[in-house]
Amino acid sequence: MSKSKDSLIIKKEEIVNLEITDINHRGEGVGKVNSFTLFVPHVLPGENVTAIVTTLHKSFGEAKPVSIIKTSPFREKSLCPYFPRCGGCRLQHLSYNAQLNWKQKMISEVLRRIAGIDIPVEPVAGMQNPWRFRNKAQIHFSLEKGKVIAGFYEHGSRNIIDIKQCIVQHLANEQTINIIRRGLQAFIDRAENSAETKLPVTGATVRTSFKKGSCVIAFHAAPGRTYINKLKELAAQITADSDGLVKGITLLHKGKRKSGETALSGETVLEEEIPPFRYRISPLSFFQVNPGQAGILYEKGASLSGEPRTAYDLYCGTGNFSLYLSQKAKHVIGIDVADEAIKDARANAALNNVINTTFINSPAEKIKDILLEGAHPKTVYLNPPRGGASPALLNSVVAAKPERIVYISCNPATLARDLALLAKESYRVKEVQPVDMFPHTTHVECVVLITKVEK
Repeated sequence: MSKSKDSLIIKKEEIVNLEITDINHRGEGVGKVNSFTLFVPHVLPGENVTAIVTTLHKSFGEAKPVSIIKTSPFREKSLCPYFPRCGGCRLQHLSYNAQLNWKQKMISEVLRRIAGIDIPVEPVAGMQNPWRFRNKAQIHFSLEKGKVIAGFYEHGSRNIIDIKQCIVQHLANEQTINIIRRGLQAFIDRAENSAETKLPVTGATVRTSFKKGSCVIAFHAAPGRTYINKLKELAAQITADSDGLVKGITLLHKGKRKSGETALSGETVLEEEIPPFRYRISPLSFFQVNPGQAGILYEKGASLSGEPRTAYDLYCGTGNFSLYLSQKAKHVIGIDVADEAIKDARANAALNNVINTTFINSPAEKIKDILLEGAHPKTVYLNPPRGGASPALLNSVVAAKPERIVYISCNPATLARDLALLAKESYRVKEVQPVDMFPHTTHVECVVLITKVEK
């Protein structure tokens, strides 16, 4: 690969002086040497640093910090003993208020650069206490010389860090990770001197209910490595050792030909609450990892709907947001391609005695027919995954000519891409409200109001 003229001035393993001017989407500091951009982890805007160049690409390079000559006034000592090795949090060295300001600025710049949209972005709705907010932990297991390692991936690698505590997780999640580690270690110790010395599972998802303070575990394993009978013994032992903390354990197995779920012990469904609604959460269902901030997100989204006769909630998932809309609209139609999600959505509506919702299992290609069954819809909600809305779905929405679109996004880049497409169809952004669902990371959610401009 050819190098730029400026990059040829810099050599690999050279130590350079840098003034850090920004943070990129991965949480790395951005600086320049002779107009050539270098990305440096764990440094902050306003800092002067020395760094050693590790990698050179055509238009940018990467470097590791050696020393900080001038320190940012917004730098804080991380409370986590695993930062910055752990790949979960990238901004724990930046004060929380500064994180919120950076996210606001980042969203504004992304919208301007990708979509050509220049609009004031509202201050990010942050948390009073940005710790212990996660209700879900995705952990991985490995075995090193007979010792069970249970934790999260190291940043930039598949090495697993043995995590004893995680201060962004609900305390019950942290406790459960340690209980699982002890249970797996006992499993391995009992299997010593036998042929059965491999871990029976590769990882686990732990979900905690903030309402109940209890959790469920979903183990992950590839087909052929399930050891069902022994796993049931392991599950029973973990449940007993948890002293009522773990309500149930299931096994999720995925393969090219067959995937499935096997109950191992207890109950595998939790009840959670985002006032005023209750939700039943199954191991495979999507639910916001930060239930406290989810309420703020949903309230804001619902407030932008006005009071439509019918509101369409596309990518409705398990109906979490649809229930909020049911307070504003006379009728809410939730649509999602996932059959299991639609089943959960209907169950959640029944759980809350909400009778003005209809949930439809449909792929994006058929949404146009649903939207055009009656009069043109006045309000359409989009709440897609990180990849953004599919072109087929966006085309269906545009064809239905809604008066307003409310877009809930977890990825500013794909949001900007989709807004650029909608702008070509005479839609204009009226309001952008970010909500900090993931403190100490570079991720942020946005609620965006988009209205139709008559030609």
